[in-house]
Amino acid sequence: MKKLRLPKLRNLRPKLIFAFAFILIIPSIIIGTRSYIAAKDAINNELINGIEDNLNILNLSIDNAIEPKIHDVGKISNQFNATSLQKKNTKEIEAYLEQYLELHPEIETIYIGLADGTLVIPNAEVGADFDARERTWFKEAMTQKGQAVISDPYVSVTTNDVVVAVSQSTGDGAGVIGIDLKMSYLQEITQLINIGREGYALILDKNGNYIVHPENEPGTEAKESFYENMYKEQTGSFEYNLAGQEKLMKYTTNELTGWKIGGNIYTSEISEAASPILHATLVVIVIALIVGSLMVYLIVRSIVAPIKDLKEKAITISNGDLTQSIKVITTDEIGLLGQAFIGMQENLKSLLRKVEQNAEQVAASAEELSASSEETSAATEQVSTSIQHVSASAEKQKESVETSVLALKEISDGAIHIAHFSSEVTELTQEASKKALSGGESVGKILNQMESIHDSVSKSNKMIHSLTERSKQVDSILKIITGIAEQTNLLSLNASIEAARAGEHGKGFAVVANEVKKLAEQSRESAKDIQEIISAIQNDTENTVKIMSHVTQEVNDGVQISNEAVTQFYGIIETMNKVTPQMEEVSATVEQVSASIQEVTERANQNAFIAQGNAAASEEVAASAEQQLAAMEEISASAQALTEMAEELQILISKFKY
Repeated sequence: MKKLRLPKLRNLRPKLIFAFAFILIIPSIIIGTRSYIAAKDAINNELINGIEDNLNILNLSIDNAIEPKIHDVGKISNQFNATSLQKKNTKEIEAYLEQYLELHPEIETIYIGLADGTLVIPNAEVGADFDARERTWFKEAMTQKGQAVISDPYVSVTTNDVVVAVSQSTGDGAGVIGIDLKMSYLQEITQLINIGREGYALILDKNGNYIVHPENEPGTEAKESFYENMYKEQTGSFEYNLAGQEKLMKYTTNELTGWKIGGNIYTSEISEAASPILHATLVVIVIALIVGSLMVYLIVRSIVAPIKDLKEKAITISNGDLTQSIKVITTDEIGLLGQAFIGMQENLKSLLRKVEQNAEQVAASAEELSASSEETSAATEQVSTSIQHVSASAEKQKESVETSVLALKEISDGAIHIAHFSSEVTELTQEASKKALSGGESVGKILNQMESIHDSVSKSNKMIHSLTERSKQVDSILKIITGIAEQTNLLSLNASIEAARAGEHGKGFAVVANEVKKLAEQSRESAKDIQEIISAIQNDTENTVKIMSHVTQEVNDGVQISNEAVTQFYGIIETMNKVTPQMEEVSATVEQVSASIQEVTERANQNAFIAQGNAAASEEVAASAEQQLAAMEEISASAQALTEMAEELQILISKFKY
């Protein structure tokens, strides 16, 4: 079974017109059809009731015509007997009958049939061969003595007209009183009965012969087969075809005579009678459709026009122009829709202004972040360079201390040789004096180097502190960026909700809102990544500060030890200068020098260990500085990406006019 496919309507106007037309036409057709059918049924019932009323009138007319004659026949039959009907009384009988005939013009004649076949009838003569005993009316009356008998229609012997006899025998059976009722009387009554425009009434006797018919002679046989239906029931109706036309027959039976009284009408008359109603109904439907179409047009126009205007404004807004104004005239649902549209337009304007402001703030913050990251990168690079110098100086210091240790070892060995070989004291003392002088210069260099390291470390410590503060500033800026990104994300979410409420008209703006949301998410993720990097830098910076503090302390200790070494070397030089004039004190002096040398050796070993620690710490600080520099480069790259996002957002916003 195929499904009914409705036409696809893309626009609102044809949809509304189709819906209103369906609502207007279908009920109009149904109401008109039902009204016509009801009117046709009412007319049909009215015509049928009219037929029934006419049949009842005709039936009553038959009763009114026959019953008096039955009464008269009975009364007359009681007045005559065999004595009064003797031939000597014929003239008196004729006079009596003639008087009755004059008083009843509706009858054909009145007569008395005698037992010998003679017929007494006023103002008429019958043939010599006439025998009343052979007549049906006589036979039936004699058969049913004392009861009135109504005969079938027959031809009168006096007038040759078709009559119906009402007869009754006398009480002693001496004769039969008969009255012939004119069929013309019934015909006149029947002709007065109108059934429709072309319908007519008819009367049939019990044997299917015509009594009254507008086209057939009384007494002739009704040969049409449809008349048989009238004898199946006492009363009823049926349809039949006559000469190619459908007719309706309504019939009843006269209880007194047994005659069938019928009335027929062409069924087309029923339709023709309902035709004016059909025409009036069609006119009403057409007028209703015209008026309804006009109302539908006005209603559809009042609905579609503002919606069309809203659609055009929505297309304009979807293209980025929010400057178009919307006029709301009505206060119905369309007006409320227009007001909601105006509210959405104003909200979009406010949203775009806020997004533009936030985009400008994001761009400015990104530029500040980029500038701060560049400054921090430069500072970090400078710190890295300084730390590298510190590392190189520490390496040199370590080499110098190792040299000093070797020199002190040689001095110790020399002192031991002096103790064992006093003969070489002078020569060895001179050599020791030279080496002591060289050692003093080396220790002086070490002291100068240590002071330089101390200054570099101090500067590095200050720069690292400055880097820590700048990292905190970057962290604050990142929090601002994160807040802006979250606010932008919230605004894009609100815009998406408003766009979803707007339906198809808000799809264009929904795309922009999604792009804004994506940019906000990217900004938030980038800010998050930058914050993690800044946190790592801050941790590394704090570690570096601790290490530099330790390095500073170690450098201070190294400076102090170097000062002590310088003092010792100058003491050694002074002592060695006194060795030559005071040889007698060589042994004591050598022992003292040996002890001092051992102490200086231990201090030199400590200095060597400290120098190694300074070198390692400097290398670690340099590595941390390089990591911080790499992190700041990532921050700079993220800030650049954030700037590009802000510029892209500003480009998107610039497409809107508000």
